[in-house]
Formats: sequence, C-alpha cells, structure tokens
Amino acid sequence: MKRYKSVRRLGVLLAAAVISIAAAFAAEAKAVSNTEAPVTLHLDMNSRKTSIYDGYTGYLLGNRVSESDTFMVTKDKNDVNLDDVILNYYLITYDGDTQKYLECTVYGLKEGQHYPVIRPETVEKETASGGLYENLERCYMVEFVLGDARKQYYYLVYPEAEMNEYRNLLLGKWVRHNSGWQYQYQDGNLTSWALINGKWYYFGTDGFMKTGWQEYKGQWFYLDPETGVMRSNCTIDGYVLDNSGVRI
Repeated sequence: MKRYKSVRRLGVLLAAAVISIAAAFAAEAKAVSNTEAPVTLHLDMNSRKTSIYDGYTGYLLGNRVSESDTFMVTKDKNDVNLDDVILNYYLITYDGDTQKYLECTVYGLKEGQHYPVIRPETVEKETASGGLYENLERCYMVEFVLGDARKQYYYLVYPEAEMNEYRNLLLGKWVRHNSGWQYQYQDGNLTSWALINGKWYYFGTDGFMKTGWQEYKGQWFYLDPETGVMRSNCTIDGYVLDNSGVRI
C-alpha cells in the first residue's frame, strides 16, 4: 500500500467524515474553550507549515515533523506558572469516523526542557500498525491546558530523510532591529534552529538570531559572528567542528 493515498480517496474520506462526525463535533466544540493558554511552543527545528485536517472543523495550518523532532515551551506572561500547565498528546484519526485518542498527559512543564513532538510509545505503536505516515488518515496534536484556557498545535509526520526539503525555508524576510536580526516567516518570527536558503541559523525564543558559540542539547555549535550562519567542517578556537556543525 502506498504511504500517500490519492486525492480522490481524500475526498471520499472527508465526505464520509462530514456525515459521521456531526454529533461528535457538537460535543467537541462545546468542550473547547475560546481562550488560549498563555504558553508558546517552539519547535527545535523549524519546518514549513501545511494544511492539516483536524478531524472535526476543517483545515488549519500545522507543521510537518519527523518522529524524532522535539520542542520547548515558554510562558507568555511572567505570572504564568508552568507547573500549572498540563500538556496533552493526541492522535486524531479520520478513516471513516473521527476518533481522538489521548496518548499521554504531562504535568509540571519546565522551560528549557525538550519534549518530543510525538510520544515514543505512539511512534512505536503507529509504526507497528503501518500508520505513522498515513497523513491522509491521521494527524497528531499537542495541547496545552491551563484552567479553562487551551492551545493546540497540529502535526503531520514524515520520515526524517524527507524533512530537509520541508525545513528549507525560502520565502521569509529578514528584519533588522536595534537588538539584532529576526526572520519573519508565515505567521511569526522564527525561534530555535532554522534552515534558510540552505544555511542553518539559530534563533532564541525571543526570535533574535544567535552568534558565536551556542549550546544545544549538550552539544556545542559555532555561528558566524557576522552572518549567524552555522559553521561546519572547520576548526574554530582550536575546536574541530564536524559535518553537522557539532564540536568534537
């Protein structure tokens, strides 16, 4: 069976979903608050957004990711306590009837910690069933909950070997500020790692481009002081950088 099914099948699938989920959508809509949780998710590696069917209301913008991608969380207000924020992982399938599975709940979030976009146990289960990459039949959702406030992020999973194509960002815009450079792309400023026109850059959670030595997940990288481009296959300050830019 091909991993990517035909557009015709997608039309049939969605037509069936519209008929079968009317009652489910009414319950879903009632349960979801209009207030967004005051936290922001930052993918550790940015990727181009794509239209994703959420299984209930229609299409929205979400990211393509690999099963190994991770993210960090920051609070939008100083008085927010991340210990009070709940992180829910969902798998949503819509092969006929829409089904929403709560895969995992995480309590006590921490700034600076890297969380998997897709839970490892979900990857294992979906891989065993052959459904991990069935993007016309399912999507993955991360939800943050604080009291009655919620915020959701949607994803489609692709093999890591295909992701450089989707991570290479081409149509954004560099913006100069007194504090440095930011890169505006789609609906906001990039944060964390970004492959822009074939070159790697690293942005802080404030959106500003980093330079010099930067630590990421326990490894060190060097970003050109003038351009911000990640250096690789060279020696900086007596340290050798490998093909991936990692100091060895």
